[in-house]
Amino acid sequence: MPQNPLLSVVSDPDAHRILQGPSTDLAQATRPPFFRNDHSPVQWTNSDWKEMEANREDLFDMAAARAQFDRDRFLMDGYAVFEGIILPKAKEAWTAALQYGQNLNDTLLQADWSEIDWHGLGRTPPEETLTPEAIEGALGGSQSVPQETDVAGVKTLREHSVFAEYFPAGHIPFMMIVLTHPHMLELHRMCLGCDTIYSDHNQLLSRRGGYAGCPWHSHPIGSRYDDRGVATPAEYDAQANAILTLCYLNGFEAERDGGLKIIRGSHLFRDPTGCHAESDEEMRQGWLRGRTHPVTGEPLEIEHLSLPPGSVACCLSHAVHGVAEKAPGKETRWCSLYCYRKSDTNDGHAQPPTSVPPVWALKASRRELPSTLAELLRPSYDRELTDGRTKHVD
Repeated sequence: MPQNPLLSVVSDPDAHRILQGPSTDLAQATRPPFFRNDHSPVQWTNSDWKEMEANREDLFDMAAARAQFDRDRFLMDGYAVFEGIILPKAKEAWTAALQYGQNLNDTLLQADWSEIDWHGLGRTPPEETLTPEAIEGALGGSQSVPQETDVAGVKTLREHSVFAEYFPAGHIPFMMIVLTHPHMLELHRMCLGCDTIYSDHNQLLSRRGGYAGCPWHSHPIGSRYDDRGVATPAEYDAQANAILTLCYLNGFEAERDGGLKIIRGSHLFRDPTGCHAESDEEMRQGWLRGRTHPVTGEPLEIEHLSLPPGSVACCLSHAVHGVAEKAPGKETRWCSLYCYRKSDTNDGHAQPPTSVPPVWALKASRRELPSTLAELLRPSYDRELTDGRTKHVD
């Protein structure tokens, strides 16, 4: 099935069958019986959505968020930090939600995958399975399952969000509350500088003790905007930008704690192809060597951040960043990622999302979701909005 099937011409008979059938059938296929997750939002009815709205509580200290934000600085730096803005009650519920999501992920890893409705997901059952070593290495953390191919069915399970770490809002009620929360949407409208925003993807980012870290990289936002040379902040602001919002429930220290490291001003180079490095030293001797900030002229430098519990970091997707290792024996870093996009200011078109599972695009296109959520997911099904583009990177 294509990455965004409602934007594509689908010729595969199985994919066509799924997209023409009831969304409830596909929803059922994405939730194997061993989950026993009776509260999964993908199976919610109208009364469940109404209950979510009726019981929604505050998420952020928005006065503190506004006081900590300088948009001109954000466009110069490529990232902004909001220290301690997650409210205590929300932080407690959010942490519990992430722990529950990790439990769902671990349950799937250790389950009998022959119980999965592969036919309902549009593919034949895989003949190969994950090795015990691969399963053991992925337990307790996220983004650790081998995923280069679909030989064992991992890619299918990711794209349909059978894995709870991909689109956890579809598995966990609190994660759906966060995805659609007025505070989260206000934060992104403030950062993106516009009223209309769209959901690109959301993920669990649990990092257990012993995590080896993540190499230096940045994220493409589409071929018209990537690898195009240096932009001014104003030119950059007009693009169809995406913001990676990292929500750190228990925070992190700067040294060996799974923390964010980033290079201020690196986003303006728009170089997702060339900015990769395995280590800080390789980055300093390679991509970073001799580079200065396009506006200030100051040398670009690596920053290892340190954030208190309940903090949020918002990074423009071209910002060059990585993740520090986490020492063995350290407490799991509980974090979730929410990414939102804007349209191109010049032509009004939006890039297709990185990851909206087909069942959610289907529900949104059929008006089976609340209007706020359906609008957030519109680039996953509205071909006019995406100007015929079918993938987030063309």
